[in-house]
Amino acid sequence: MTEHEGAAISAETLSGQVLHIPDLRPAFASWKQGVNPNHEWVKTAVEERLEDLIENKEVLAKVKATDITLFASGLFPTASAEDLKTAALYYVWLFLWDDVIDGAEADGAGDALAAEAYCRRSVAFVRRALGVDGAETAPCPEEGAPTRICESFGDVGRRIVERGCRAEQRRGLFEQLREYMEGCVTEYKWRLSGRVPSVEQFYSWRLKTSSVDAMLELCRIINNIDLPNDILGSEEHAAMGRSVNKLLIIKELKDGSFGNLVPVTMRALNLDLEGATQALIQDIHGSIKDFNDNASAIRSRIVPEQGVGVAEQLRRLTESYQAIATTVLNFSIQSPRYGLSKYRQEDGSYAVPL
Repeated sequence: MTEHEGAAISAETLSGQVLHIPDLRPAFASWKQGVNPNHEWVKTAVEERLEDLIENKEVLAKVKATDITLFASGLFPTASAEDLKTAALYYVWLFLWDDVIDGAEADGAGDALAAEAYCRRSVAFVRRALGVDGAETAPCPEEGAPTRICESFGDVGRRIVERGCRAEQRRGLFEQLREYMEGCVTEYKWRLSGRVPSVEQFYSWRLKTSSVDAMLELCRIINNIDLPNDILGSEEHAAMGRSVNKLLIIKELKDGSFGNLVPVTMRALNLDLEGATQALIQDIHGSIKDFNDNASAIRSRIVPEQGVGVAEQLRRLTESYQAIATTVLNFSIQSPRYGLSKYRQEDGSYAVPL
């Protein structure tokens, strides 16, 4: 079967079926979650930023309803008001940046070369905004951002630099954002091709476009977590990050469209819809266990050699990573961006028509 045939078969097979998603909240019951009490104060600043960036009133209303501030407040439930504002403005940029690419596709004007050029200019702008490797924090006019939305990262970069973020941390954040932007272009090219990717091909970009690695970098910056390199560079820490990234497939369990892991899994494992969904739910539970096991391994093997201060930092790191997964779960359920809430059943599960 060719990849084009796989795409057609997936669309035809899934149409009219119902995707059953169990209540996943009990699986995350022991993980960190909450809402920052500064949510309402920061929401005003976020809505002002959105009003400045989005001219279309209908689009503006939809983005406001998404409540980006609530998302940031879940990721950073204990951050100061100013740090939460930095994070929320960052997510304004992140949520809107790839709209230029998606909008071109929706208008039937798909252009991979234009998407690549947009990405290159954006990467250069973000690099300068973060002051990476001596880059100027204020870009030259002729080398500015390709859109006003992208330009809004200039304020985010300034706030990160001014809070005293080390050059090494800023470089790490930039590298993850570069991978995110380049991954968005790769995903866009796949959508233009109309092909269904293999699981390996899917993850080659989806683990980048999920932006989880950038989330991990940002959460260490915002939460002032500064652990030794033998912890941050350990295989256990890397595995914790991979687990969080894989847990973001939660928000993929909503339809059978291209780029969704459900049809990709069906095709790769020759499963029906129910079988593919069960396989993905098992992956979620497996990722939770892997995360907990690796966090415990670091505590038992590394922390005793480092002292109480490092143990406290590791606890905060673990909870901040947990907050990413629980926030994505809660946000995917509650936000109109995903439209899941109307399909909620009495037992907490979801029955989503495809």
